[in-house]
Amino acid sequence: MTTVTRSPAGTQAPAGHTLLEGQIEAYKRDGFIIIEDVLQGDELSRVQAAFEKAQAVTRLDWEAGRAKGKGVSENGEYYASGTFHGRKYFDIYPLHLLEQDDACVEVIAHPQLFPFLSASVGEDVQTATIQVRVLEPQTAQDAQEEGGYVNWHRDHSSDEEWRFSGRPLNTKVLLYLTDVGEDDGCTACVPGSHLWDRRPDHLVYKGMGGGDNQATKVCDQRDMPGMVAAEVKAGSAFLFNTRLWHTTLPNTGDRDRWCVITLYCPFYQKQPGVTIEAAVALEAVGQLNTPERRQLFGLDMMSTSKNPYKRLAQHDGSDTDDRMFKGVRPPTLGEPLK
Repeated sequence: MTTVTRSPAGTQAPAGHTLLEGQIEAYKRDGFIIIEDVLQGDELSRVQAAFEKAQAVTRLDWEAGRAKGKGVSENGEYYASGTFHGRKYFDIYPLHLLEQDDACVEVIAHPQLFPFLSASVGEDVQTATIQVRVLEPQTAQDAQEEGGYVNWHRDHSSDEEWRFSGRPLNTKVLLYLTDVGEDDGCTACVPGSHLWDRRPDHLVYKGMGGGDNQATKVCDQRDMPGMVAAEVKAGSAFLFNTRLWHTTLPNTGDRDRWCVITLYCPFYQKQPGVTIEAAVALEAVGQLNTPERRQLFGLDMMSTSKNPYKRLAQHDGSDTDDRMFKGVRPPTLGEPLK
């Protein structure tokens, strides 16, 4: 199995290119990059302390639901109290982390991430979903029988935007708050698979334990041809095109894996309720106090746009206040851009 601890070869900016240009070149080629040390020192410590406080409360609900086996889904996962809690992991309500410390809000609009997000998704980028996830360790036997908590998959299969505009529809960022090695529930992916028109036989690989199709999963997750495992230290981020084929390897380490998973999208996509709820609450207490924060949480128009269409919240309903899709269209629909 191949592992990567930083962006693949070629990610570093070639002569005459900026670091951002090098990152974009690698992202287009491989479908992912790693940005190291997004959080460091006191900033990292503050976010970790806030995460610890938030997860301790949510864990009680998760453990109670899991003990009762409440809500067994078709694939054998357990869910507690109608949340997004699974048998191997649980998610914290995003606002419960964000409200703990201003450093947590900065995670979503961090200056080490924002330039890349603007360049990859577009200058009108905003936040779609925020997932605050705890992945607990599993036994070696469980890992061998079931694999990690999720199977090989791509988050989005629609490629219309990518084909016509040359940009991904979404970029997802996994910001890790714990060190993650190949045995700690790290993300694995197949570089370049975001460009595939084909689908691998992903259902033969283990992962997402339980369910009727578990018997068909005869291969280890690590047997996927061409896969690499992304090992990162706490405070670093794994950013990927959501068309990329990826999975999470088993966590057979000795501690929980903590990460904040944020999906970024163009402004014309709707934000889910939990993100809007967080934005309203943070705005009420004055924490959306920079142009970048206001843009990413969907309150203000993009501050540097050459074509500053208004946000949904600012639209007055008139035909002249137009926010139609502004992506570059080919002369004939269905014809890729040259």
